[in-house]
Amino acid sequence: MRQWGADSVSGQSGRWDSGRGAVRARLPALENEAYLNTGGAGPMPDLAADAMRAMVDMQLGRGRMSEAAVAAGRDRQAALRTAVGRVVGRPAQEMAIAQSSTHAMNVVIWGAGLRRGDNVVTTGTEHPGLAVPLAVAAARVGARVRVVDVGDGSGPLDEVIGRAVTARTRLVALSHVSWMTGAVLDVAGAASAAQSVGALTLVDGAQGAGAVPVQPMDWGIDAYAMPAQKWLLGPEGLGALWLRGDLLDRIAVTTAGYETGEEHGWDGSITMHPDARRYEASTFPEILLAGWTASLEWLDSLGWSRVQEGTRVAARACREALAGVPGVRLDPPVDGQSGLVAFSVPGRAPEDVAAALAVRGVIVRPLPDPGGLRASCGFFTNAGDIERLTEVLGELVAC
Repeated sequence: MRQWGADSVSGQSGRWDSGRGAVRARLPALENEAYLNTGGAGPMPDLAADAMRAMVDMQLGRGRMSEAAVAAGRDRQAALRTAVGRVVGRPAQEMAIAQSSTHAMNVVIWGAGLRRGDNVVTTGTEHPGLAVPLAVAAARVGARVRVVDVGDGSGPLDEVIGRAVTARTRLVALSHVSWMTGAVLDVAGAASAAQSVGALTLVDGAQGAGAVPVQPMDWGIDAYAMPAQKWLLGPEGLGALWLRGDLLDRIAVTTAGYETGEEHGWDGSITMHPDARRYEASTFPEILLAGWTASLEWLDSLGWSRVQEGTRVAARACREALAGVPGVRLDPPVDGQSGLVAFSVPGRAPEDVAAALAVRGVIVRPLPDPGGLRASCGFFTNAGDIERLTEVLGELVAC
């Protein structure tokens, strides 16, 4: 097997993937295939599955709405807000539990108070999870969506976004990491441009949170949305929203319910929570909360810098390996810093290549037109996964 240099995970010289065995032992799915689609959904830790099974057993054996059960549920919710807050380096009171990153972004998009004649600015490489609610919200009120061409997403954005914003811009919304190219976008530059006209900045962290450093206060952004199931290795059906603490009066509550606050009146009156919990509306999926909290606490115990550096080094190793396969083309940015690696097999449909790889136990993601393919490399990806990818690709290209 090829040598890739220093091991960023263990901090020792030698193979870049040495020391990953103990991590992979907690991720049983990796035993069965070369799984390179964490950008779709990451492998679930056994600790998360254990936590969810324990919750199922508890709910089978005891009533779910006793006073003690309700109190325990509040503790679990608080523990999750604290755990996901550590991902972005912010306190629990700035975190709201959501159903997904798309749900979290809808909170901001609809709460931003768009009116007829306003506009929102976004990029041309956004996932439908952001692009669709932007378009729907704008169409609802007669606002306009301004789409900026940012190429592969790796360049500075202060000037290009700055040329698109106006006095009627209410929101600049973009990805932290492009789901199509793997580029880490200049969200700080975008935020600077937004601030120049008094607009808010919303960041889709679906491909960023857990894979690359997240520093929302340093960037000057206002909101950051993230899903559970991707790089944070949780179950589907959960997400979270970070909101800058002084935004509560600027982002209206547009979906409300029992969990939005306290002191509920028969007339629908409510005393809203004084923090981000006001954007939570209804009953929580306690089984899923237990699983995601277990995943986050495990990742936190490994150390976020270790997880993120391990992801970066694995992706770099994948790029280097793919560059050596005849008939395979690395797509820009070839020096990306995220866990996503974009590549193409010229002359072959991405869906056909992905299907052929899957038959051989290698899972990647075909991208929509005009894209190619995407390999997601995590801190748990090892040399065997990458060699299996390149070997099967080489065989397919040679056919």
